[in-house]
Amino acid sequence: MELLIEFYDKDVLKNIVAPLALRPKKIIYFYDSGMQDMLVFASLKKCLERNIPGIQLEHYPINILSVDKIFRQITRVVDRHGIEECALDLTGGSELMLLAGYKAGTKLNIPLLHTDLVNKCITNLADDSLVAKTGALTLEDFVDAKGACFMGESHRPPSQERFAAIQEMARFLFQRLFQWKFTCSFIQTVVARTLPHELFMESKWNIHMKNGKAVYPDREILEKFQELGFMQDLYIKEGKQVQFSFSTIEDRQYCISFGVWLELYVYIAAAQSGEFNDVKLGTMIDWNAYDNITVAGNEIDVILMDESLPVFISCKLREADTAALNELLIAKKRLGGWFSKGIIVTYSKEKKIHIGTYKRAQELGLELLDATDIMAEDFDQRLVRAIREHDLISLKWKKI
Repeated sequence: MELLIEFYDKDVLKNIVAPLALRPKKIIYFYDSGMQDMLVFASLKKCLERNIPGIQLEHYPINILSVDKIFRQITRVVDRHGIEECALDLTGGSELMLLAGYKAGTKLNIPLLHTDLVNKCITNLADDSLVAKTGALTLEDFVDAKGACFMGESHRPPSQERFAAIQEMARFLFQRLFQWKFTCSFIQTVVARTLPHELFMESKWNIHMKNGKAVYPDREILEKFQELGFMQDLYIKEGKQVQFSFSTIEDRQYCISFGVWLELYVYIAAAQSGEFNDVKLGTMIDWNAYDNITVAGNEIDVILMDESLPVFISCKLREADTAALNELLIAKKRLGGWFSKGIIVTYSKEKKIHIGTYKRAQELGLELLDATDIMAEDFDQRLVRAIREHDLISLKWKKI
């Protein structure tokens, strides 16, 4: 295809899916003349050039309140290019833009296309015939097209060899959250006295945190850490002294983070299911890659791609609250737009007792998994079902 005409839309998927599937030589975006941020087109070009080397991109402002002016602008641009192999995608943009586009396509005899983002196909509106199936997208496609960039991960993803040990340790801790809370505080206090690269730790059994509160570790948890390889050379003189070494720097980070075990548990379940692509752990994103200021937005616990749709997962090793739901909702809308999914995994009994947070999650169009799901033997399949059965079409009519 020589030329594809698009109406720019705030939802990034509507701007990139058809171009990436049809791979034209040139794309023209018509956009609302009230827009001021032209960096959005630099972002789109970055995404498209990585997938279609040498692609040309142009953009023209239009008055979105006048069907006649939009129609005349489209006609002038098409006539000026004099390209016969041309198509107009009526997926993004405002209602009047779509009306004007239909009028222009009919008069100029240009194929009118529509991209079904949920069913992953592009059809010709004249006869509903299939033009193309949409291709698989990556998280990098979304981030580039949104003008953002990855800033790394708060925790390095574990190797597959560590998956079984992490899962067993996580379940062990989930069943002893009260003891884990005090043990984690103890380890954090001990580690704070050492250099970042040190692995050997030595401390009195009873110590005080900065706030003056006394803490001491749980012996069973320390022994389990050693049994599964997160610690070694453990020596305990209960009530008096404890010594141990972390096996690696990553293990040190895991052992001083109370909630990371649920993030790891969910990450491993998603990765091992074999159903998803681009599974990322503890991702930090700079939402504006072009302002010369490196600032990380909210960390997203787990991100993955489900058949070209982004899924954002928030993990809470406690009861989820309204703030947690809102944070997840904002993150998913900001990066993925309407065509994205949000899952919150919380170690509580939200679903069983149907408390307010569970009902609020349903109202916001978020899926929720609780402690019953987490501790189930088939948690990975429950996670897959929660994502796959998350019906975006039904969300269209929810009051979100």
